[in-house]
Amino acid sequence: MRRNTGKLFDSNFKFIIAEASSQAVLHLINRLFRKQYPPNTIVEVREPKELTTENPKSGDLGEIFTDMVITLSSDGQKDTYLIEAQIKDDSEIMLRIFNYSVQIAMKSKTISEDGNRMVIEMPSPAVVYLETSKTKDYLTIEVRFPGKKSVIYKVPAFKILEHKASELEDMALLLPFYLLKIREELKKSEKDPAKRKELSERLKGYVSEICEVLHKSQENFYITGKDAVMLQERMSSMHSRLYGRYKEFRESNMTLKQMYNKSVLKKLDDAEARAEAKAVKAEAKGEKRGLTQGLTQVAKAMKATGDTVSKIMSCTGLSRREISAL
Repeated sequence: MRRNTGKLFDSNFKFIIAEASSQAVLHLINRLFRKQYPPNTIVEVREPKELTTENPKSGDLGEIFTDMVITLSSDGQKDTYLIEAQIKDDSEIMLRIFNYSVQIAMKSKTISEDGNRMVIEMPSPAVVYLETSKTKDYLTIEVRFPGKKSVIYKVPAFKILEHKASELEDMALLLPFYLLKIREELKKSEKDPAKRKELSERLKGYVSEICEVLHKSQENFYITGKDAVMLQERMSSMHSRLYGRYKEFRESNMTLKQMYNKSVLKKLDDAEARAEAKAVKAEAKGEKRGLTQGLTQVAKAMKATGDTVSKIMSCTGLSRREISAL
């Protein structure tokens, strides 16, 4: 396995969260942090931030990038979340998250008129472990102050591979990383053809299970059709990078590709149906619009009437960027 595999997981995690629909991100936050935000919650996903930090060992300053910072706005309340993806156990992860959180909070600090009081609001953090971890369900830092006063800073840890794929229906954005289920075993026995064959059969079963969960997730409106296509494309790409050089794994990769092709066709069918419905209304007004313009026109109309971006994304399947450009 290549050493840059960790970067592969990290970049895929960031890409998935950044490109996902608001409803998919909202369901992920609700499950991860045990919240119950309503469907009309406004979701803002910020690109990874570049921060200046000090190396705890050398004291040198350097540039780091946080993972995903997500802000949810509902009923006049605005909450910020920081999600860090982690591939391996790391004793420094808590310190990094605390550092990220402080620097993110400082961006929105408030200072009293007399300058004697500053208030910062820390984001709610979580660590998502993409592979097996010995970490407990919570990571903690005890911050001690003079006078024997202390504050316990707790960070929940979610370990994907400790769950069945069926348990991730409302967290479908994490499903691509279920492909890592056999990676460690394969690393230990990659030169054994019989073991590779056994592991390939297991992976094929996991892939079939993932396909079924993705379908249910879309049916139950945890994700959009566009999300499903994006996730399947990510899975196919990750599978090729992780297992592509082993002939025993070609069948599971073919299953992923077939699933991806079917989802693309379904998404096109759904888009065509929505566009046709819009075209019928337009025709009654003497307007004629092409198939490709239908979804865009629907989005423009919803935007003009004040519908939220998340609602427009859910109804049209267009991305946040596409809607913002209208």
